Formats: sequence, C-alpha cells, structure tokens
Amino acid sequence: MKLRFEVKMTRQFMFDFLLQHTYRTLRGKLSLLVGLATIPLCVLTWGKVGRMFSVCYIFFAVFFLICMPMSLWFKAQKNIASAPVYRSPFTYKIDKSGITTIQNAQTSHAGWKQVEKVIESNLCLYVYISSVNAYVWPKAAIGKDYSKLVEMLMENVNNSKLKIRLPK
Repeated sequence: MKLRFEVKMTRQFMFDFLLQHTYRTLRGKLSLLVGLATIPLCVLTWGKVGRMFSVCYIFFAVFFLICMPMSLWFKAQKNIASAPVYRSPFTYKIDKSGITTIQNAQTSHAGWKQVEKVIESNLCLYVYISSVNAYVWPKAAIGKDYSKLVEMLMENVNNSKLKIRLPK
C-alpha cells in the first residue's frame, strides 16, 4: 500500500503542533495546573491575605493560562514567516519502507525505525522522528486516506509509540 499527499504548513498547523508539543510534557501540564490552581486560591484567600499575594495569584493565572498560549501563537507566526522551508508545500509518500518527503527538488527518507512516536490532535497527526522534530500532517490534507494511513502506522510502528484514536 502506498499513500501520497501534500501539506502546506500554515500558522494554525504550527500553533497546533506547538500546543501539543508544549502541553503534553510534564512541564506543560504543571503550568496548566498552577494556572488553574491559582484561581480558586485567589478567590478563597481574598481579603484574608495581603493584597500583594492576591495580585500575584491573578498574575500567575493570567500568565500560565493566557500569556503562554498567546506566546505560542506568536511563535507559530514567527516560525512560518522566518523559515523559507515553509513557503513551499511538502509532498509525503508513505509506503512499507517508510516516509519520503519531497519539497522542490529535495528528497529525504525516514525509515519506520526512526519514528519515535505518533500523536494525534483534532487537527493534525504528528509523526516524531526525534524528540523535537515531527512531520505535521493535517487530517484535511490526508483526506479520505486517513484510515489507510493509520493502518500503515499500526503495521509499521510499535504500538507503544502510537497515541492515536482508531478511525471508525
């Protein structure tokens, strides 16, 4: 079985990748926990502690719950605008030997053994080939071949590396 699809990287896809990459880590989960915990802490201690403590609680909630995602949004825009590699679409060919990436006149190939993990979001599928580098495959770009792609991933990648929902 062979699949072929084309991906044009956008700010939304990059933002989704940065969100997934950030908030699936322990540090990301802890930042969400701290941000969420400071809201009830502020409400429960309002008037019982000094005003500066309450201001700090509000600051931490705003920082972790609003500023961090906003900074990822701006980072996504900066990454897309500053990297020439994202100006042209990528063509991906997937077969039993692995993943071939074609862009302009350049070609690269990654075997299935290089895949470290596969993560699914509502918008994209991320195939990590290192701890920080991943192929970003929007589900819309894969289209009707999505279930075939998941089947190929299940055949060629160790199940412990797959963090995806099975198609219905």
